[in-house]
Amino acid sequence: MRKEMRLFGVVVCILFVTMLFSSCGKSNLLNRDEGADPSKTPGKVTSISKQELEKYVNQLPLLKNVFDSHRVKFQSSYSNENEGFLEIRRIGDDSKLLSEEEETELRQSIYKAVGGEFPLNISVYTIGDQPGLTGKITAIDEKGRFLVVSSNKFLDKEMKMPEAAWYTMSDDANIEFEGKPVHARDVRIGSIVKVWSEGMMLTSYPGQTTGLRLEIMTRDNGIGDARGNVTRLEKTGEGVNTERTIEVDGVKHRLLPITQVWVNDENADFSDIEMGESVKIWFAGYEIGPEKIVTQVVIER
Repeated sequence: MRKEMRLFGVVVCILFVTMLFSSCGKSNLLNRDEGADPSKTPGKVTSISKQELEKYVNQLPLLKNVFDSHRVKFQSSYSNENEGFLEIRRIGDDSKLLSEEEETELRQSIYKAVGGEFPLNISVYTIGDQPGLTGKITAIDEKGRFLVVSSNKFLDKEMKMPEAAWYTMSDDANIEFEGKPVHARDVRIGSIVKVWSEGMMLTSYPGQTTGLRLEIMTRDNGIGDARGNVTRLEKTGEGVNTERTIEVDGVKHRLLPITQVWVNDENADFSDIEMGESVKIWFAGYEIGPEKIVTQVVIER
């Protein structure tokens, strides 16, 4: 009887140990599955050669049709040793990020267009509540760019170089006055504005950038920065070397090639200005040389 009891106990122990090892094996297998290497996760590429990565990233600026189809615009792209970086912005809504679903769809469209998958970090540029620059529009060139000059921010101690930039408004830019849309052609020199840019600025003076939003705070009153009678006109040089100056009440001013001349709300030319007649003039708002720069002349007839 004792032998049978011992034999039964041995069998029970063997069964228990077998079950224990079997359970541990399953547990370890589950743990390995749960902690799987993320590089094996479908749709996630974490390893690629530098040459292949650069090949894909170099194609990003050329994918206009892809970006247009997702209602976004390309901003910039670059790569490091491990991944590519792409910055975009929404078309017509520069304050909103992409949803996770929208980003996934864009990513797949990019992979399809370039012919392969690669580690890609996508960021969305958005504008905030604060404008990039607040100031006066002091010039408008032949391309429709606005020169905005700050009245209280200066780049030098002498306060002769106010913060200033040329803004080329994007095709989907929002231009508003009192909450209503305004066409770019209806914006006037002398208006006080707030303007937001796409973030990248050429380091010339004045700077150059792309405008995404322009809010007109105060429209130009038509008075001008100065007013008087023409006492002298001078034009020297030819072609790109042409220089034009105008004297108003004995004070000499220099005209830019882009300076606008108006007579009775119609475009005119420097040659249409006559000695002795009354004019109103608008200044660029910054100084280069001894004379002030005139960007607009309105002949009063």
